[in-house]
Amino acid sequence: MKKTFSVRTMAEVAIFAALGYVLDFLAGAYSAPVFINGGSIGIAMVCIYIVAYRRGFFPALLVGLIMGLLDIADGFYTIVDSWYKAFAQVALDYWIAYPLVAFAGLFKGMFDRANDRKHRILAIVYGCSLGGILKYIAHILSGVLFWADYFDRDFLNIANPYLYSISYNGLYMIPCMVISGIIVIFIAMKYPRFLSEPDTYSLRVAGRQKGDK
Repeated sequence: MKKTFSVRTMAEVAIFAALGYVLDFLAGAYSAPVFINGGSIGIAMVCIYIVAYRRGFFPALLVGLIMGLLDIADGFYTIVDSWYKAFAQVALDYWIAYPLVAFAGLFKGMFDRANDRKHRILAIVYGCSLGGILKYIAHILSGVLFWADYFDRDFLNIANPYLYSISYNGLYMIPCMVISGIIVIFIAMKYPRFLSEPDTYSLRVAGRQKGDK
């Protein structure tokens, strides 16, 4: 039986989680003057996407969870006055948001089975879109449930909390999704082995070579 968490997989989880945290930290540093209520335009999700296509859903989920916990360890901000509301807010902003990106791993099978560029790109587009949208939804919910009374209304001049949260979070989440997806597609086209487990990649290459004969 194939092991989901081998020593090599755990090493990759640790490496990509650390890299993702650094990328997220840097994005937060240069985005802070623009996104005054939090959020940043960065490529930290790429680290989760790579593990999702290379190792699958659960290893990628662990990468996202570690990234969220590292963010909390570095410092977090709560705006509610009860422990259970604070727990829910921190969960949506940290514990849940990044792990949701791992749902891109649901398309690992489609990616591994693809024998042409078109279907590999589709697998990436579907997975990156799903993971990114789920993270986007988590931030929208956090904005509506906890941040609605604290938004700077003059920033977007939108009074409705739902529209404000959708618009504000979309300003950074949509670019994040697009840029991260393009990077993963580039990796898949130029360095396909990087997104596949060694055995899977070898079998796919052999299958294509056999089909060419």
